[in-house]
Parts: sequence; C-alpha cells; structure tokens
Amino acid sequence: MKNNRPGIRVFAFSLVFNLVLSTVLVACDGSQDKIDQTRAQFLPWRVSTTTDGSTHVLGVDVGDTTFKELMFKLQLLAEPALFEAPDGELTLEAYFGKKKFGLLEARLIAELDADQTLLKKMLAEQKGRDSTPSGHWKYALSVANTRLANDLRVWRLVYLPVADYDLKQMKFFGEPEEILKVNKTAEYWLYPSKGMALLYDSAGKEIFYYVAPRDYQRLRKSLPMKTQILSE
Repeated sequence: MKNNRPGIRVFAFSLVFNLVLSTVLVACDGSQDKIDQTRAQFLPWRVSTTTDGSTHVLGVDVGDTTFKELMFKLQLLAEPALFEAPDGELTLEAYFGKKKFGLLEARLIAELDADQTLLKKMLAEQKGRDSTPSGHWKYALSVANTRLANDLRVWRLVYLPVADYDLKQMKFFGEPEEILKVNKTAEYWLYPSKGMALLYDSAGKEIFYYVAPRDYQRLRKSLPMKTQILSE
C-alpha cells in the first residue's frame, strides 16, 4: 500500500496558502476602504452635527475646536493675524494656502472667536501692518498674542475651492433651506440646521462657510454681499 502523506502535505500547503492569500486580499480591500473613507471625510459636502452641537466637516468639529487643535488635526500650520476693515471692525483670522484635502484642493480661512476688547488690545500691541486688496489692514501679532490666539475657539471655517463648481456639483450639498440673492450671478445657499452657507457664483468663485448651528445667525450677519470682495 502506497504512503499518501506527501499528497496530504501538498494539499495542506495549498489550503494554507489559499487561506493566507484570501486574508491578504481582504486586508488589502480593508486598507483601500479605509483610504477611501479618509478621503471621503474631506469632501466639503460631508457635513454633520455632533452630539455637542458642533459642525463636523473636514475631520474637525467647527465651533468646539481651538486654533491649535485645528492645526494639529489638519496637520497644517498658519500664522494668525489681526484684520481691520475700512469701518474699523477687527477680526482675528488665519489663512491656510492651497492644500489638498482628500482628492480636492482648497484654501482655508479660520476665524477665531475674540471680542472687540481683546482685539483692540492686540491692535495696540501689533508688530507691523500690511495693506490687502480688499482695503483691510493686516497686522502681525506679538509672540504673546500669537500664543493666546492659538487657544481661541475657531468659530468659523471658510473653504475656498480651487476648482469652480457648477450647479450639478453644488447639488452634492443637498437642497438649501433658504436662498439669498447677491446679484445676477451670485447667491447664498443657506443651511441653518447644518451651520453652513454656500456662495454659488455662476460667473465667479464659490465659497463655503461652516459654523456650529448655534452660531448661524452670527454667520448670516457676517456674510459679505459684494462678490468682488469675496473673490479676492
């Protein structure tokens, strides 16, 4: 009677190899799924409200995240600066240049939550100024005030897409709860329940604004109504 053990060993090896190969393929598929999920979370229309009332977009919680935490989560650096409008209103903002978020390129502006008293103090301690195309003055902060700004809440995040959006792409955000006309080519799509406002301009660039829903009225009051300012 012949010994069948070599055949058994070959069969066992083949079975183990196939099991390992299947495991590797499943792992690869899982890794790809994770990559796809990571990219998907950076889509600007992937917006949700968290249990604490913040707006989750681009992997961060707008309304409940400090500027320092924002930089850490996005793995980006930016210098906060003080801006003075022609009417004297002060804002504290940080600009992130063109970056890739998932598959899409965009620029970001983070506006920090600070009252006018604090901003006037920073203005008195500023370290130089530059003019901007919009007519605002931009002031550099002192080291101490930069540290202070890093711990302030990001109340508004502005997303400036590099590509132009057409009407079909804008539909990814869902139907707006309200539309606010700016001029013949531009209008705001408003989403109070999501803390979101979108500028759609068929003859210019789109701009997306995100806040916590509790800050929506503040956002609406701050929306510029001149597209030439928005496009600079």
